[in-house]
Amino acid sequence: MSDSTSGATNRAINRAVNRAAQRTRRRGVAMLAALWLVVIIATVALQFSLTAHERRVLGLNASDRARGRAAATGALATMMARMDYELRTRSVTGGASAVNALRSSDPWNDADSLYSGSVAVGGATVDVRAVDLGATLNINLINETEIRQLFGFVLNDYVRADAIAQAITDWRDLDELPRVAGGERAEYLRDGRLVLPANGTFRSVDDLVHVMGVTPEVLALVRPYLNAHTFNARVNLNSAPEAVLRTLPGMSDVIVAQILAMRSGGQRITSVASVVGSAQQQAGGPRGENDGARSRVERAISSRANVDTRDLQLELVVRDTLNAQSTRLLAVLQRANSGRVVLRLQQW
Repeated sequence: MSDSTSGATNRAINRAVNRAAQRTRRRGVAMLAALWLVVIIATVALQFSLTAHERRVLGLNASDRARGRAAATGALATMMARMDYELRTRSVTGGASAVNALRSSDPWNDADSLYSGSVAVGGATVDVRAVDLGATLNINLINETEIRQLFGFVLNDYVRADAIAQAITDWRDLDELPRVAGGERAEYLRDGRLVLPANGTFRSVDDLVHVMGVTPEVLALVRPYLNAHTFNARVNLNSAPEAVLRTLPGMSDVIVAQILAMRSGGQRITSVASVVGSAQQQAGGPRGENDGARSRVERAISSRANVDTRDLQLELVVRDTLNAQSTRLLAVLQRANSGRVVLRLQQW
């Protein structure tokens, strides 16, 4: 074979090899492009799936919240209807028994046990806890002296209680002038605190934990004696614990002891005058002596106390095993002079 023939053959072979290589490269590029297209489609599909799942979860949570709120609202309406009915019928059906006589003088006496329990609403169970707000103090209404007295008695440390009382008062007042042992925004920033004074009222008792000097341990000790929602600042002498009674103006050790003795003996306090008079007799003071001082004490205590239950707080919690977050409704009810139940506050 001549050289020219051999060269032509080689060139033909090389061209064929090059064409085959080009076809292989094109197929490889096409395959790679197809694979990338599959990956992109899968990614987009996954994103749509995640978005749809997220929206479904959000929708289910919204549905659960709506169902929980509806159950809590229904339970509240049920409790109010029951209270209204009992207030209207008690005077008609009440007999001469001691219990009926007590209910007549204070229809909401022992309301903590009377109206606490469970209510079934539309297949949901709602736990209801009733609290006589007259047995507690509204942290937004009591003054600095009363705060100091409460914390001092509970903590058995009046120096610490004084600092806490100043800090709480600074938190509530509108100015930026700190008391000696208190603090305003500048002092909280200096201490690196994340929550600053509101210069306003507390939304809940738990907010006290943000106040200087109020540790979680201190809050746990004073929480049973406080509320943030009552519209009536008066204390119920028939239900308030000793720590609350001691904050009242004009209150003394003798009068506190007399109140607790009368209650433990099953005797109902019918007026401030009766308990102050009994305390004076127990102390051995002759009748007529220091009538002016006794009258001043009666007026002071009467300005902040009563002898019946006027305000109730209902805490309604929907028990739902399908919903990880329970629904909670806080309601404040007031017994009006007309004998009707009035809804004063509803807070989710």
